[in-house]
Amino acid sequence: MRLHSILATALLVAAAAPATAQIAPPPIEAYGELPLFSDAELSPDGSRIATIANLPSGPRIVVLGRDGKVIRQIGVEDIKPRDIQFFDNNHVIALLSKTTQTYGFAGRYEASGAFAINVEGGAPVGLLKRTDGLFPAQTGLGRIIGRADEPGRVLMPAFMGESHQSPKFDLLHVDLKDGRGGIEMKGTADTIDWFADATGKVIARERYNNSRDVYEIEIRSGNSWTSIYKREDAETLPFTITGLMPDGSGLIYVASGDGEVHDGLMVLGFDGKVSGPILGRRGKEIESIYTDDARRVLGVRYTGMLPDYEFLDPGLKANFESFSARFPDATIYIDSWSDDRRAVLYNMFDPSLGDVWIVNDVDKPQPELIAKNRKAISADQTGMIVTIEYKARDGLTIPAVVTLPPGADIQDNIKRPLIVMPHGGPATYDRVDFDWMAQFVASRGYVVLQPNFRGSSGFGEEFEDAGRGEWGGKMQHDLTDGVAALSQIGMIDPAQVCIVGASYGGYAALAGAAFTPEVYRCSAAIAPVADLSAMLSEERMRYGRDHWVISYWEGIMADGDARRQRLKDASPINAADRVRAPVLLIHGEDDTVVPISQSERMERALKRAGKPVEFVRLKGEDHWMSVPETRLQMLTALEAFLKIHLPVAPAVNEVGREAR
Repeated sequence: MRLHSILATALLVAAAAPATAQIAPPPIEAYGELPLFSDAELSPDGSRIATIANLPSGPRIVVLGRDGKVIRQIGVEDIKPRDIQFFDNNHVIALLSKTTQTYGFAGRYEASGAFAINVEGGAPVGLLKRTDGLFPAQTGLGRIIGRADEPGRVLMPAFMGESHQSPKFDLLHVDLKDGRGGIEMKGTADTIDWFADATGKVIARERYNNSRDVYEIEIRSGNSWTSIYKREDAETLPFTITGLMPDGSGLIYVASGDGEVHDGLMVLGFDGKVSGPILGRRGKEIESIYTDDARRVLGVRYTGMLPDYEFLDPGLKANFESFSARFPDATIYIDSWSDDRRAVLYNMFDPSLGDVWIVNDVDKPQPELIAKNRKAISADQTGMIVTIEYKARDGLTIPAVVTLPPGADIQDNIKRPLIVMPHGGPATYDRVDFDWMAQFVASRGYVVLQPNFRGSSGFGEEFEDAGRGEWGGKMQHDLTDGVAALSQIGMIDPAQVCIVGASYGGYAALAGAAFTPEVYRCSAAIAPVADLSAMLSEERMRYGRDHWVISYWEGIMADGDARRQRLKDASPINAADRVRAPVLLIHGEDDTVVPISQSERMERALKRAGKPVEFVRLKGEDHWMSVPETRLQMLTALEAFLKIHLPVAPAVNEVGREAR
């Protein structure tokens, strides 16, 4: 097993500092807090910034001037704010959600809604709240797909119909003044999206019939619909339309896995002809697509350890290039922009500045620092982040992120305890950024390894497909091989390793304890899947047996071979008797993605097997750790667990001297 030369290939993202073990860590509350701004948006004229601000008094919608002065703020303590945007310079639209249950419908779900806020004053207006005929239990409510053809109105899709029988996904026009909606265009039970041009004229809709596996795109022709693309063997969505060409001449989708081209932006003309790609890079995946308020595509962000961009809009390109040249080692995310693109709001992680929000205005001599997300964590209290690559046992190259304790250096020859922290998804990936959980664990003296195991997105379709059917198998081996690689170069003590993860990462933490018990001294699983068969059964109850979601899960869990024995063998719950290490289970009671019953079952299985297990329930918490009080509760439980089962001794270098 050979680790690529870490000094030759590591991307050093933190400024080099003298090795010292004496940097006082921030208090645990600094990591339990949500970032100061969960989201922010620049106004069309570039003069104002609307934010979701997490203040000591609770989350609030705060509108600021560029000078930092508060123009308006509204408390949203009882609802979770998720997204914010400007409709015009004087109106902000906030998307909020709440975990709920509706009488007559099985299960809890995350109900969402949009509110219009006049920056100058007045009560927020709930959009669609005064609309008759809304289907009573639906997720995704509050999404805006464009402006209507009358001033002060937006276009919002919603399921309509008060009965359980096949509600229709209609398009409504909604007035920002009173929130009342009216039918703009009627949809069908299998409509999944709508598209309108910059004037508010409806031009296309997207459909997917799950029972017949038919995917179709139709355009509006006079008073009727004309099909321009149809696929009748689509067990899952072959692609989805993401926006419009900048000149409105066609629809854009991302080609991936359909045999046409590598991952890239393709154009579907209104005549049904496909052309492109107009943007795309081999070996890269498109992670985000940037559009204006009419969903015209302006550019894309590619996957990678650091974000990489390509643009169709020259103004956005020029602003980004001037800004990024100032911060060559930073992780930069484009957030929003003024209509003329001269001012752009960025969220950035930089070694010397931390996690910050900055406006780059080409008419100003310097970028403007708007806010620091984590004032309680200084630059010298942030652990150095490096990226590495290592070989899995079958030769596959695994990219990974390593975070060191603050003040530690990769050249100090100290063997520290290791926390393996696999990401969720599994089709996501870890990159260079401020990861609050990884930084918290590193601040307590641990090295943190975040492997992008096979099955992760971000490194090409072939790499992601290599994880199909490998839950508990090769995906798990990739984690074990990462431990061996760090041990081989002397960075960690292989006898002092714990595994910690959330969601799929929680599954991997349990699988590590059950399937490779010799590797880990402890295992902490947050919102984990423990029983794959039970998970699929719950998904079938939620969506129906023939839904594409079921096909997706069966594919990635068992490569389509979702037999009882295959899923049983990959489920940690059925290997509880093999677990040696203490296990910590943490789960939100309001989790609608992975129900808390998964952790409840795992706890019972471990107790029946006589294994040490601790179970922490997070009251009022969802799958995403959205509430600071329960996030702090989770970190407190994790810190106490690690102190007992993987205590950090004074760091000693190879010649036996205690590191100072």
